[in-house]
Amino acid sequence: MVLGSADGNYKVGDTGPGGGIVFYDAGSVQPWGRYLEAAPAGWSGVDDPMDVWCDDSSLEVAGTETTIGAGAANTKLITAACGSGAANTVRDYDGGGKTDWFLPSKDELNALYEQRDTVGGFGTGKFGYWSSSQSSADGTWLQLFAYGSQYHGNEYSTYGVRPVRAF
Repeated sequence: MVLGSADGNYKVGDTGPGGGIVFYDAGSVQPWGRYLEAAPAGWSGVDDPMDVWCDDSSLEVAGTETTIGAGAANTKLITAACGSGAANTVRDYDGGGKTDWFLPSKDELNALYEQRDTVGGFGTGKFGYWSSSQSSADGTWLQLFAYGSQYHGNEYSTYGVRPVRAF
């Protein structure tokens, strides 16, 4: 992997400023940034970290969205409501000296899935990875990395987590 060029332009597969792998380029600056990078494999010191979505499995977090660019705001909503869980785990990550990592939205997670081979480090037996987008009062969108599908998962279940950040 290579670092972005001196002019600040990055390509998918480059190492981002947080030490992760760039997996999405919006093509131009958006209100949330232009690029998304995923934390590198082994970001937690564990090859395949797992967590519940929220320590309160019946909590509805109003206002989460599914679009690209929504993950950071979703994570703030979730961490304000949950004492522990997937969003709290990624919020506490400070890889590359950056403290703005978040749990990806449903669409951000799908973009990460589409670049899974470029990014690497996804558990081979992993059933799914959490998004920050709720699908109902007790469920959240998951991405199955073995098959590529997205579906509703119960918040009390344990699934994989992977921090991302926008820049």
